[in-house]
Amino acid sequence: MKAKLMHIFWGVVCVAAFLTQTAYADDIKSPESLRNADIEMLAAQPRFDSREYGIITPVRDQGNTSLCWAYSTASASEASVLRKGIDTAVTARACFLSPQQIGYARHNRGADPLGNTSGERTPQSGEWKYSGSGTKYAAGLLSTWCGPVSANLPYNINGWTGAEYKLESAILVDGANLAQSTDAREKMKRAIVKYGAVTFSYNNAREAERYNPNNDKSGQPHACTVIGWDDTLSAESFVPGGAKLNGGWLVKNSYNSLPYFYLSYEVTCEQIYAFDYAVNNKYDYNYFYDAKAEDFGIGSLVKITKAANVFKAKKGTAEKSEQIKAVSVGISGQNTECTVEVYTNVSEKDFNPQNMVPAASKTVDLEYGGFNCIELDVPVKIENGSSFAVVATVQNGYITLNESAGKSYLYRGGWMAFEAAPRIKAFTKIEDKPNNYVEFISESQVKVVAQSGVKQLVLVCYANSTLKDVYIEPIDFDTEIEKIISLPKEWKRTENTVYKAFLFDKPDNIRPLCRAAEF
Repeated sequence: MKAKLMHIFWGVVCVAAFLTQTAYADDIKSPESLRNADIEMLAAQPRFDSREYGIITPVRDQGNTSLCWAYSTASASEASVLRKGIDTAVTARACFLSPQQIGYARHNRGADPLGNTSGERTPQSGEWKYSGSGTKYAAGLLSTWCGPVSANLPYNINGWTGAEYKLESAILVDGANLAQSTDAREKMKRAIVKYGAVTFSYNNAREAERYNPNNDKSGQPHACTVIGWDDTLSAESFVPGGAKLNGGWLVKNSYNSLPYFYLSYEVTCEQIYAFDYAVNNKYDYNYFYDAKAEDFGIGSLVKITKAANVFKAKKGTAEKSEQIKAVSVGISGQNTECTVEVYTNVSEKDFNPQNMVPAASKTVDLEYGGFNCIELDVPVKIENGSSFAVVATVQNGYITLNESAGKSYLYRGGWMAFEAAPRIKAFTKIEDKPNNYVEFISESQVKVVAQSGVKQLVLVCYANSTLKDVYIEPIDFDTEIEKIISLPKEWKRTENTVYKAFLFDKPDNIRPLCRAAEF
């Protein structure tokens, strides 16, 4: 009997040590050491625990609400912010984002700041705290920058203006093959190391320190945060009935009764997201149409691989220029290739860029699906009141669509208008205009801005990289600081034609007043 009691005692001690383990004690590990570490090397380790690096916030209890999905999203978001180090003012003890605001905004959304989407109240049974949802809906909400807000603020605050950070990417990890595929588990491990944590949902029927839900016939969906793993856990240690595989995922819960536990690698899970944030001042505005919670089923049925959204630029002024700095694309698939193109001065009706040259283009390889942010190599200026288009083309995957309506187009052998909105966004920044600058506002017009005096506008035409023509026009800026100049009528635009514009103070001054514009 004594031996049995001692066994129980030491078991309790071990469990307590595990559950109370934190990263707040002095340790050689730190968020900085994680940022500087080799992701592949850490992902290959038999054991990993994000708490050891000081990027996991304390467990918060969801109480009797149905907000596990919002708590999981907030927790993974906090880990990402700390892992990335974008906010030096917060630590794991002081970085708390509001699950309540995420839950409230999911069901009570207003119009976005640019007025491209209307407000929406999502149908629900009962109060929003008890209506339930999922991390995929939270990811969609945050991709529009409606939150996250600080946990110190009221839950019903305007998420558009109160957001603590701006989401760049919501990384979707494929959970379909986690139980069967070592490669799938390794991909999830890399996401945990790279972003600090991931959300996920599984079918829960009990509380246990080591749990295999596949052996439970009943249960309810429950969202948690995965912060690590341990390959060495014996299959026999999981309840009920053990497991076939050794090892399990280290889970941060939203119940104080079981703050941390392990789930067997055999668990069937879904809605696995990691989050990647930027500081608020990196971007100013988010152009999008995909504001509603639900995806449009045709995205998965016909597998749209090329689509576009056309937006009207709204925030440039005479003193400030608006620039597209990044594009976000919602993608279903893993290990995809995505090409984004930006076209300026397009028509909102009958969009067809076939004979147009993009103002910017970029191709990237993406390991994960979800909402992927692609930063442009050179920002694209957009003229206030003009229309611009963002085109996305995906290989080895498809573009997700939303039930919202916008000025959207799909490519199916040709461009066609479509009532559902591709999940394609443009992130813009407002910048002070320089005292002198030139820019092409169309293939036949150049805007010239300069201070007082006579300036020399030099227009150069190249065809197949060969100089074809030069045009010089003196411009008097005594009365106006901005002028629109038309290109010579005899210049004909072809596929291999490049126009450049330069601005000089005096004919004999070989140093341009500003950066050259190119079209």
